Amino acid sequence: MLIFGLQVVYFTLGKGVFHCPNCGGDREYRRRQGRNFFSLFFIPVIPLNKTGDEFVQCGTCKGRWHVGILEVPTTAQLAAVPALLMRLAAAQALRAGDVTHPAARDRAVAVVRQAGDAGYGPHVLDGDLGRPFDQVRAEMAHNSGSLAPEARENILRAAAEIALTDGPLSVSEEETLHAVGADLGLTRIQIGGVISLARQSTGF
Repeated sequence: MLIFGLQVVYFTLGKGVFHCPNCGGDREYRRRQGRNFFSLFFIPVIPLNKTGDEFVQCGTCKGRWHVGILEVPTTAQLAAVPALLMRLAAAQALRAGDVTHPAARDRAVAVVRQAGDAGYGPHVLDGDLGRPFDQVRAEMAHNSGSLAPEARENILRAAAEIALTDGPLSVSEEETLHAVGADLGLTRIQIGGVISLARQSTGF
């Protein structure tokens, strides 16, 4: 007696780490998609059409989620945001002025390390200085929303102090700092206040 029919088989399209809402922490996941198979004696034989949407399955609780869940940053990614934004802001401030100024370069490296990126150094800084301006701005704007306003103000102030290391702000440096502040989601009033504080602290 022949036994045949349709059977759904799920394939793994990718793997990674995501923040599982059910587990409440970072977990490994598999991105999966179902496909109908013609089966014979309950054995999938002939692949047919795909069925259903792709989904994300937690490797721990086995919960299933829409793939949009992958847009939510993991705990590890959130922890890295302050150093990332400091790194981008420092490079923007530095290249608006004298990128060869030793004290300004040293300060840029120091503030990024203090923000949590212990491996940051002059060679990495040079790489950041070579990135397209618009690309850096987009990355800053994308990541800034996860930080409190006070943290974003501190990043802008550090960038302003880097720009002030070699003397009073040039027109280019001031315009860049306003752009950095905007990308960090700060208002014009906040940006002006932060830059004024930086001027006071550096004497310029």
